[in-house]
Amino acid sequence: MIKEHILALPLIPLFIGCSQKQNKPDESPNIIIMLADDLGYNDLSCYRDNHQYSGISPTCETPFIDSLAKKGMRFTNFYCGAAVSSPSRSALLTGRNKTRLGIYNWIPENSPMHLRNEETTIAEILKQKNYLTGHFGKWHLTSANMEQPEPLNQGFDYAFWTYNNAQPSHENPVNFIDNRDTVGELTGYSCQLVVEKAMNWLEERKNMRQPFYINVWFHEPHSIEAAPDSLKNRHKMNQAYYGCIENMDYAVGEFLKYLRRNNLDENTIIVFSSDNGSCYLGSNAPFRGEKCFQYEGGIRVPFIAYWKDKIQAGTTSEITGHFTDVLPTIASITKCKMPENKKIDGEDITDVFLGRVKDLQNRKPVFFYRYFHDPICMLRQGNMVMLGYQNEPKPRQMNYDEREEALFKPSNGEPLWSQWSFQKSHMDTLILQEPKYFELYNIEDDPGQYNDISSEHSELTEDMKNTILKLRNEMIEEGGNWFTDN
Repeated sequence: MIKEHILALPLIPLFIGCSQKQNKPDESPNIIIMLADDLGYNDLSCYRDNHQYSGISPTCETPFIDSLAKKGMRFTNFYCGAAVSSPSRSALLTGRNKTRLGIYNWIPENSPMHLRNEETTIAEILKQKNYLTGHFGKWHLTSANMEQPEPLNQGFDYAFWTYNNAQPSHENPVNFIDNRDTVGELTGYSCQLVVEKAMNWLEERKNMRQPFYINVWFHEPHSIEAAPDSLKNRHKMNQAYYGCIENMDYAVGEFLKYLRRNNLDENTIIVFSSDNGSCYLGSNAPFRGEKCFQYEGGIRVPFIAYWKDKIQAGTTSEITGHFTDVLPTIASITKCKMPENKKIDGEDITDVFLGRVKDLQNRKPVFFYRYFHDPICMLRQGNMVMLGYQNEPKPRQMNYDEREEALFKPSNGEPLWSQWSFQKSHMDTLILQEPKYFELYNIEDDPGQYNDISSEHSELTEDMKNTILKLRNEMIEEGGNWFTDN
């Protein structure tokens, strides 16, 4: 594996085999979902062409991910599932708003909060069509030692994974699990280890015609960052952060090369996105805010979709999309039945993928609720975005101090981050918590959220406010109380 130079990735044995026989174009497509961790909208170089920004801009380059966008469709108005990891991932896998799932925040160790077994994942619906399924990389939908569902319980045939972040950093991680067995210390960088394992798994399939679905969920660029010196030294600032983005991009490139050499891209849908925004100044430009916050910078993410000869190369879509759209879209494309007796918040966007329509008519509102930081609510309806606050809004900033702005702070003598883990006092608060102050933005005309126009649209403001209050209460009732219901 790489220690100092990126070109040292020892994956050659995987590239010298013969081309594999694959499912025919009219058969069920293979599906690959690649997900970065804490990657900002502006961190991909192909997204910097989309706007003007006069502030600090990332210096990382991502040619391999950019190439996926050039051959596929790049979405510019796509939202993740939440401003932090666990709830975002849960929305992606289930097609359901994370608050309905009861995933109210990121999942810490020894937490009752988790993705419940009765929820239906993408992997589980694809079993209707005999898909082979695998998960590679970060999971973060359950806690260790809590007897909660793990990837193998959620529809995956194989998993090479971690509960949360790579430890002690991306380099030589010690906390990977192979199905249910702890692996121990590995040599190399997490992004490369994850990709190498995914390629080995694809190489070893017994039935090469059986369609497959895999998650390739990177740990990069979430802290604690690590990357080869040859990549870090290219940058004057944020060296480790930009370096590990480029390291991840190279791993994506090796994976894409492997797929092409083995004809595995002939009938394969590939999606690339990020679980939420970045913590770094400039990485979420031109948007306001960052990870943890439900301003655009925390929740609007890069989203790229590729499907050879089906999705027109080099296209851009401005539709309002959301992680919850992924499951119903995959179900539609593969002709799988949707989960029964479950409220699905996402919508089928197959017609957008295939270029049949450019706009979604009568799109359901996109809703976010997270109790830990103001604004606690966000609602997008058409081109309008409403923010709902527990406390009176403060003067606008581009980036915010997530610790200083937290609505839960440690008492005297408590550790600095003692309130960041989900706990009973949080549950007690969020049941009763409601937004009291509201702002309204035309997000098409004002993507940086500079001008609150709520006073100019009193009727719309009242209507969207009522929608926020209704959705929040409805979803929390469904999500339940982790300390009394279980």
